[in-house]
Amino acid sequence: MKKTRLTVLSLIVIFLLFSLGNLFAQNNEDSKFQKLLENYLDEYWKFYPTAATLAGYYKYNDKLEDPSSGNVDRRDETLKKFNGDMIKIDRSKLSAENQQALNILFDQLDLEFVKLENTIPWEYNPLFYNEIIINSVQALLTKDFAPIDTRIKSATERVKLIPGLIKRAKSDLKTPAQAYTEAAIKQIGHIIDFYRNDVAGLIASASDANKQLFLAEVNRLIPVLEDYRQYLKSDLLPKSTGNFRLQDAHRRMIQRLSGAALSQEELISRATREVKDIRNEMLTVCYPLHKIMYPDVDIDKLQGEPDTLINRIVKDIFDKIKTFHPTAENFVPEVVASADRLKKFGQDTKLFPIPTENLNLKPMPPYFSGLSFTRLVGPGAYDNHGSYSLEIMSIPSDWSPEKIQGFLEEYNNFELEVMAAQNVFPGTFVPLVSTRKSGSLMTKLFPNMALTLGWPLYLEENLITSGYGDYDLRLRLAQLKMMLKNVMDFIIDLNIHQGTMTKDQVMRYLTVTGFQSEAEAERKWDYLVLNPGMGALPYIGLQEILDLEKDVQRTKGQAFNKAEFITKLISNSALPPSLLRNLVTQ
Repeated sequence: MKKTRLTVLSLIVIFLLFSLGNLFAQNNEDSKFQKLLENYLDEYWKFYPTAATLAGYYKYNDKLEDPSSGNVDRRDETLKKFNGDMIKIDRSKLSAENQQALNILFDQLDLEFVKLENTIPWEYNPLFYNEIIINSVQALLTKDFAPIDTRIKSATERVKLIPGLIKRAKSDLKTPAQAYTEAAIKQIGHIIDFYRNDVAGLIASASDANKQLFLAEVNRLIPVLEDYRQYLKSDLLPKSTGNFRLQDAHRRMIQRLSGAALSQEELISRATREVKDIRNEMLTVCYPLHKIMYPDVDIDKLQGEPDTLINRIVKDIFDKIKTFHPTAENFVPEVVASADRLKKFGQDTKLFPIPTENLNLKPMPPYFSGLSFTRLVGPGAYDNHGSYSLEIMSIPSDWSPEKIQGFLEEYNNFELEVMAAQNVFPGTFVPLVSTRKSGSLMTKLFPNMALTLGWPLYLEENLITSGYGDYDLRLRLAQLKMMLKNVMDFIIDLNIHQGTMTKDQVMRYLTVTGFQSEAEAERKWDYLVLNPGMGALPYIGLQEILDLEKDVQRTKGQAFNKAEFITKLISNSALPPSLLRNLVTQ
């Protein structure tokens, strides 16, 4: 009997020692990974100090990006070393959270290799320099993370370094795509206005001594910026004959940014079918509207090919409803009003979680406009506090009256509501606020953009079917058109950057098949050329979410609740779809 008890006791001791050994091994591997991660991020911020400030990592606030060949080569060697060190990490001994962080880190590392080896923005994209020239100082003066006198000292050091950066741009920029240089020329004038007119107001509360030092450097910088603007127009634009198409690098970039489980071939197949399905659904919605709006036309007797009939009937309806639109002056206020209605609907129906954080809506400063329709600004991943604001692009002052009219007709009162849901509120604000509350630094730093951009697309349909807009068929038609836009953006993004689709082909596709105005099609071409991947990611995210929803429906059966699914999707942060699946389907 004593012998039996001793044997059992020995087994327990052995089991405990084995468990402690495993725990020690896991803790040791976790510690090794955390040290590697800290080193990687510090080196990352050292190479991208402006991005560091935006993220709330303030160690390099007085530094500026240095894209010299020597520094870029050192960065390449550093990344290769990190890649080798990461491969040596025993994933099986990491905690679940660190396994997630390791997956995200591998994606980010590969994206950097794409930048260093393929896109090389410091040689082929003048917008790279523009972003540093504006963000490096604007972020320091507007982010309230320290007393203004502390921030202005860092800003002064950065202003001193900008002439050197511009000298580097002049020597290193080779043959950018014409679209990049034209966009940079439009933007640089507004950046000069920021330094000439805006900075004084942002430093009003600083000490006189620090203000004088800063403004003295700014006054020396402005002629340098003026000279740079002339260089962009006279020197760089004539040799801007480069190709904006990324080819294989685009596919690789999309995969890393999306973390998609679905192949691009499967997504293309789905998108091709959906273009047809959405257009057929638009015809169904337009049928009763056409009978009311065109009582003298017997819609049942119209002759022609199916696609031709859809084009005619749907366009007839848009020709009627496009006349209901805001004025150019009221465009931003109307977007704000739509966002307020959407927030109230969310609160009343509990269809989606409403953050306690406030979202301040305001016009986008001109020096940030031209690249995207909206710009979400919030606390960085390292920041403990901070407010959220969403800047909305005002209609550019250099647009012709015809272009303005086409844009306003495109974003008529019905389309504007759907656009606000996708881009303003809940937009990406809701998922990003939730992600900022994640315990994982890597998730906060690098939220999955496909999930973040796909979530509002998923919600649009649910808003309409839940009664937003009182089941107005015109709003349903606008929502279908916006969905068609997103499917077509995916197709065009891939065909522009991985294929040979021309501007004329894109314009015809968007205006005829997509029912878009010439002004909107022109804007979309510019956006997709200047922002590779951003047309594809929302649709990829949507498809991944829809597949997740089907999985949860199969698991839950009749107990499935859409509002609960939406909340769970948001509460688990913007992880890559492959990592999110297990968390959402449990």
